[in-house]
Amino acid sequence: MNKVYIVAEIGCNHNGDFKLAKQMVEVAKSCGVDAVKFQTFKADQLISKYAPKAEYQIKVTGATESQLEMTKKLELPYDEFIKLEDYAKELGLDVFSTPFDFDSIDFLASQKQKVWKIPSGEILNLPYLEKIAKLPIEDKEIVISTGMATIEEIKLALSVLEKNGVSKDKITILHCNTEYPTPYEDVNLNAIKHLQKEFSEYKIGFSDHSEGYFAGIASVPYGITFIEKHFTLDKNFEGPDHKASITPNELELLCKGIRAVEKALGSSEKIVTNSEKKNKIVARKSIVAKKNIKKGDIYTIENITTKRPGNGISPMFWHEILGKVAEKDFEEDQLIEHSGFTAQEV
Repeated sequence: MNKVYIVAEIGCNHNGDFKLAKQMVEVAKSCGVDAVKFQTFKADQLISKYAPKAEYQIKVTGATESQLEMTKKLELPYDEFIKLEDYAKELGLDVFSTPFDFDSIDFLASQKQKVWKIPSGEILNLPYLEKIAKLPIEDKEIVISTGMATIEEIKLALSVLEKNGVSKDKITILHCNTEYPTPYEDVNLNAIKHLQKEFSEYKIGFSDHSEGYFAGIASVPYGITFIEKHFTLDKNFEGPDHKASITPNELELLCKGIRAVEKALGSSEKIVTNSEKKNKIVARKSIVAKKNIKKGDIYTIENITTKRPGNGISPMFWHEILGKVAEKDFEEDQLIEHSGFTAQEV
């Protein structure tokens, strides 16, 4: 299988602090991700002053400030994003950002961004979808999260993208649940199979908002091509997303787990692998002398048995050997040899 593309979602967990954002890029690189992702927005273009906070936001940031006031503190200036983008590329990482307003789309387009992540909250935002779809960027990739969306709503969003010039092979659909953190009983990894069936011409990935890294590793055998996970340096930092994000240690375990599972999936055939062939002689058994046997003795259950190593006559010939006449002397534990019977392959 192809390697899963692993994205550390820094999002707005930098809290508007350039130095913290830069440190997060460094740490994400050391954990083994392929890319880092940010969120680019102008809070007053994203959120109405009348917009309430989500329950999870109230839980972690309180109810005294509005969603708009909370989000304003998380903005990252465009010039600082450019510096972070350059730095991430120097480290060998891919870097992209999710835009949440039209000005931010224009800014990221000016940077010739190749990967465009459409968040779950924008999946039914027609002018937003049209604007991104029409961007004249060569080899543009669209990644779209499907939290809170029905199959019909996903189809509707895809139709907008495709009518405006995006081909199916340039779209990755992410299974997602928009609760932070997502309860394990709502992660519903089996929905990935449903998406693969309904959207067989598209790549399918996973945007994981559950606690820890278990669901992310468990998603690999489903054939995902892309995974993103919110990441923080400290879950106790102030801000709406830190509690539902994973720590550097967890991110490293996620990356290592994904790479290990990719290797472990292997072939769909049941074969004897090269690594295990050498252990046949050690682990399997052969027919051996249970006690000293003289030439001419009859093989019985009293004088033969099965023991390791596995380079003699296979115990699968047990009934054929019983009752035959020994053709030579054997000492206790010596491998039985008899004409017409070959040693096992090792």
